[in-house]
Amino acid sequence: MAASADEHIQTIGHATPSRGLLSRLSLGHVVMIVAGLLAALLNFTLLQSNEETFPVAVAAADLLPGRVVTSADLRFEEIRATEEVLVTLLQPADVVALEGQVVARTIAAGQLVSPQDFRAPSAPLEQRAISVPVQGDRAVGRAIGIGDRVDVIVVDRDDIAHYVATGLEVLALPGEARQIGGVDFFVTVAVDAETALRVASAIESGEIHIVRSTGSTVPDVELFDPSAMTPDEEVPAEPPVEGGGG
Repeated sequence: MAASADEHIQTIGHATPSRGLLSRLSLGHVVMIVAGLLAALLNFTLLQSNEETFPVAVAAADLLPGRVVTSADLRFEEIRATEEVLVTLLQPADVVALEGQVVARTIAAGQLVSPQDFRAPSAPLEQRAISVPVQGDRAVGRAIGIGDRVDVIVVDRDDIAHYVATGLEVLALPGEARQIGGVDFFVTVAVDAETALRVASAIESGEIHIVRSTGSTVPDVELFDPSAMTPDEEVPAEPPVEGGGG
């Protein structure tokens, strides 16, 4: 009986030591821990990237339709934005390609700009711009947009209509209807030097009509010739009345 007790005590004194933490981890546990660490690292990276700012272009001053863009027209502001938003805006590398393009809509100073706010000039840069005053009901009821093509017609004092110019590109329109100089609408169009003189003469010679001709072929017509206009007949002055003698 005593020997049995001694053997029991000896067994307890020489019990097998417990295994350490690492020796108890299976391969599955290790994979899960590593995956968790990688996920935490990825989340940290994403959170850091959300704090990154990007330079995007804004208008340095009010920009009106038809203006030829220069580098001085734009400045850059730092913003936080997602990739989906950034592709709709202009960054420094994009602005280089805008040189020589024209503004397509009115842009207020400080407003973010996008590629759709500019377009390639469809007329040579040496062309001019002239505003044609016209009553709205004689300009397709004002149903004209920037980039449209229009024909200008004048009805002279003998009620004869003449084509003044055809296929002119619309560069700008008034922001709102208002009465200026007896008309409530105007259309700014691109013209060459000769057409500019012909349009200006037509404005002073009769009643202007504007025809929207976008997508139409240019008509083969004789254009208005200001030099062929008959000047108004002069009213002869009354002869002086000589005073009678007393």
